Amino acid sequence: MKIIKRFACLMLVALVTGCQSTLIDQPFSADSSWQTQTLENGLIVHIKELPNQAVSTRFMVRTGSRDEAEDQKGYAHFLEHMAFNGSEAFPKNEIVSLFGDEGVAFGQHLNAFTSYTHTVYEVDLPSNEKLSDTLAWYREIATSLTLDPEEITKEQGVVLGEFRFSFQGHSDASSADFEIYRLIAEQLYNVDEDVLGTEDSIRNVSENRLRDFYQTHYTPSRSEIFIAGDVDAASTLKEISALFATWTATDQQAPIHKVSPLSRGENSFVQVNDVSFPSTTLLFDLGENPMETAADFENFAAASILSNAISTRLNDRARDLDAPVQSTHAQLIQWVERTILSIQVSYETSNQLEAMLFLGQELATLRDQGLSTPEIEAQTSDFLKLESTFADNYTARNYAEDHVFFRMIGRQTLSPETYKSLSTVFVNRADKAWFNKELKSLLSTKDVQSLVALEHHIDPTEQVKQEQLALIADMQKAFKQTGNVLVLPDVVSDFPQPDKTGEIVAIQDLDANTTEWQLSNGVTVYLRHMPNSGDDVHVYAGSKGGLAALPPSLRPAGLLMPGAYSESGLGGLSFNDYNRLMVKENAYIEPMVWEHLHGFYGSSTKASLPLVLASMFQGFQHAMLDEEMFERHKAQFIKNNRQYLESVDGKALMAVSNEIYDENSVRHTLTPEDYEKVGANDVVKAYDNLMKTNRGIVYVIAGDIAVDEFKPLARTYLAGMTFKDLPSEGLYDVKLEPKKDELTIAFGPKGNNVELFTMFARDAEKKTTKDYFLADIAGRILTTRLTEQVRETGSLDYSPYSFVVWPEGADTQQLLIVMSSSIIKRKEARDALNKIADSIGHGATPEEFSSTSKQLSHALQDGLSQPQEQARMMFNYVLADADPLAVVNPDSVIDALTQEDINQYLKAFTSKSAIRIDVTNLPSAP
Repeated sequence: MKIIKRFACLMLVALVTGCQSTLIDQPFSADSSWQTQTLENGLIVHIKELPNQAVSTRFMVRTGSRDEAEDQKGYAHFLEHMAFNGSEAFPKNEIVSLFGDEGVAFGQHLNAFTSYTHTVYEVDLPSNEKLSDTLAWYREIATSLTLDPEEITKEQGVVLGEFRFSFQGHSDASSADFEIYRLIAEQLYNVDEDVLGTEDSIRNVSENRLRDFYQTHYTPSRSEIFIAGDVDAASTLKEISALFATWTATDQQAPIHKVSPLSRGENSFVQVNDVSFPSTTLLFDLGENPMETAADFENFAAASILSNAISTRLNDRARDLDAPVQSTHAQLIQWVERTILSIQVSYETSNQLEAMLFLGQELATLRDQGLSTPEIEAQTSDFLKLESTFADNYTARNYAEDHVFFRMIGRQTLSPETYKSLSTVFVNRADKAWFNKELKSLLSTKDVQSLVALEHHIDPTEQVKQEQLALIADMQKAFKQTGNVLVLPDVVSDFPQPDKTGEIVAIQDLDANTTEWQLSNGVTVYLRHMPNSGDDVHVYAGSKGGLAALPPSLRPAGLLMPGAYSESGLGGLSFNDYNRLMVKENAYIEPMVWEHLHGFYGSSTKASLPLVLASMFQGFQHAMLDEEMFERHKAQFIKNNRQYLESVDGKALMAVSNEIYDENSVRHTLTPEDYEKVGANDVVKAYDNLMKTNRGIVYVIAGDIAVDEFKPLARTYLAGMTFKDLPSEGLYDVKLEPKKDELTIAFGPKGNNVELFTMFARDAEKKTTKDYFLADIAGRILTTRLTEQVRETGSLDYSPYSFVVWPEGADTQQLLIVMSSSIIKRKEARDALNKIADSIGHGATPEEFSSTSKQLSHALQDGLSQPQEQARMMFNYVLADADPLAVVNPDSVIDALTQEDINQYLKAFTSKSAIRIDVTNLPSAP
């Protein structure tokens, strides 16, 4: 009887699977390199052994703001803050100094976040030495937070500062994307408040109700620990089991919230901030995806590919039609178990109807006529590359973050090998007809929600809503019409090759995997061979110069130049055709024109590196400016520039920069009127002045490219270029000429927020290798003081910080200290900032120097295995004639620094020849 039942079950399974129309027929399972065990108390532990790597850890509690009662708004997030403010074993904020002394910087490697559904604590360690302390802290978080009334009172000021930062500062709050996230959260979780809660709820935090939330929701059956790095799984699991064995709290009838489907067919209206253009967004709920079956993977792959294809098509058509839109894009948004497709168009208010009709008509065309073969091939190639190589340069931190994220969204974690295998099978079997069928199904759904983001000064009154509903109806009418048949190219032309070559003059070994090359045309090359970096290759090419090398009259043209030439296409291909080619070949390139340098950045697979180098060849030698595309780009650029400068951010920037910099300074803020004067000839002059001139052109290539592999590429694509040589230039003049040493303006965001900053400036010599490290350490020291004195002790601000501005080649370096406060604590905040500023002249304590040096070493650790980071840093270093090997072995420089070095560096900012400027930015008038 049992045999018959088993046979019947097998037949049923065969019938069910036989009816499925999946392209993938291979079974797959979760990533087995993660060792997972559930302890007797319900705590789940995940460990991934990564020998010789750093150690990243996470403690996740499956509770968030959706679990709060009406009188507990913001408590999940507030409790997260209190975890850093004292427990039985770690009083007050001792945990910050404990880890900071070992190179774990608060905010960078010691942090936490709260969402609607989860709370996650993060500790990224440079080694496994402090793992036991980390686990001990997690155990304290689980059961032993003191929630001291005095600390609660202090933390109220910090969280209220986070309110100002998020909703009255210069964050993304009130941008269209932020409003989309808020809208989705409200509908999925039935919440009507932000994770932060309300200002009233935070001002009136109840210790008892906070403790109630803690004891109710922080239980072992809701918690998970993640560890990835150089650990022994067996001994670590044994340590965790012993440490958490006595944690026996059970759920006290805490409500279990289910994710609700996104509201269907509804329309919403919000206001955006003054930096953003108004927009219309369509939201498609794609449902859940646990990534357990072939159909799950195919749905994931199709959503990824089609969202990118839709985004690219809309951008291409907007460019071809010169449509009156500011931007268009499609993106996938992951909200816990559900995936949302967002399709957005932004515009000037006067062009709203035309922009919305454009969106409706183009989506109808996509629905009815589908994608072309080149469009599909480009996106499938890009998807295959992404999914096949995403973990090539993964660190322990990347693995930990991924696994936490997938656990949060209810998705099975797959190994990189599984992703690669499934992606390859899928791309090989999914054809044009399959994708267009999926696209038609997606765009034919009636379950679409519209969100209209209005300009910041337009209130969504009932009359305004009715007007907007009429516009939505017009867009929907256009969408219901049969889409137009487009004539799209079926083949992308090959890219032209260089017409002449050159020779390699010399190759010098700097270390076992780093070489310096001299080419016959005067170009210098640094090749960083990284055998274990996977298939990604990154290239930086250019020289010192940038805007500072242009006369002031050409600087507006210099800023217009990158976009104008990009829009004009490259190598005889239009922008759209060139972009399709680059996407298909897994290649990318972008021009750079910064204050102090210019050139190109590119990335590709090894196989596509010749295309990137050929593109740079064309970019340096033969780029052509299309005057019609230049005028389009100029008009769009001016609209964006005007929008920004009319915002409070733009007004503040202009008020400060034009007060402290000479009008001929490279940092003087340019206006729309400056750009209006620019003609096509000016842009060509800027291009010739920068791209066709050799001010010491350098190429830096990082990836798994050996010397012999690169030799033919260097001869073909690099050595044959010709430039007008210029003698090496000295430092450029920043022209810092402040009219006042104290400046008060009123261009801050409206509300209860005052922005304060102090700037020290001093003359700079040529930047040395040591200077790169000292500047970073100086910023870390002052940020630490701000955190201790302004945030933790004074409860004045959420995130005060300090940093050094010193571009390569500048004759001035600046140290900035930045914070904000409520209006009523403005004087107290300025006093606190002055105290920090005055301390600079005393240098650093040995403890500060030691801890921040370790933190810098830890911060640079991940970049040692990342080819993009190695290429970027080496490019900057060699442009300043600094030691390129400091990028490869930063600890050799850090270890050589002394207490006297940092003291001299800091004290120089307060010397008699230095300049100090204090700025206060009050809220703008209502």
